[in-house]
Amino acid sequence: MKAILLFSHGSLLCGAGENLKNLARQMQERGDADIVEVGFLNYSEPKFEDAFTRCVEKGATEIVVAPYFLVAGKFVKVDLPPKIAAMKAQFPDIRVLVAEAMRFHPTLAEAILSCASRAQTPEQWRDIIDTAPRFCRASEECPLFNTEKCPATATQVA
Repeated sequence: MKAILLFSHGSLLCGAGENLKNLARQMQERGDADIVEVGFLNYSEPKFEDAFTRCVEKGATEIVVAPYFLVAGKFVKVDLPPKIAAMKAQFPDIRVLVAEAMRFHPTLAEAILSCASRAQTPEQWRDIIDTAPRFCRASEECPLFNTEKCPATATQVA
């Protein structure tokens, strides 16, 4: 059974990974793979290791790790390999493949044009600051922690 594990770096901002999670749900619904999971390097949940384990628990015999990056920089070339090695040591019977970062893809220009057609002023585009509180993790690392926008600490802010 084949799984695709979308790998991203994660964010300190609560809810920043929701777009990637929505993409995974869409890919799962389309039947792009038997299993589609999301795993983050740091800050966001679920962690890469937890997502990998979830793929195995769901019956994956092959996991394609798909970096959600335009280029294969440090997170892909340096940080990801030891995580994959640890998972392969834990699950030696699982075949693991790593996809390339997106780099150039014929449909990438269309995606950028679609985004550009919805361009807004800088004051409007930061809607994630308003939606992040819905995904509050009460983390001191979150940029909204101890502000009036943080549901975990808003009552404590004077």
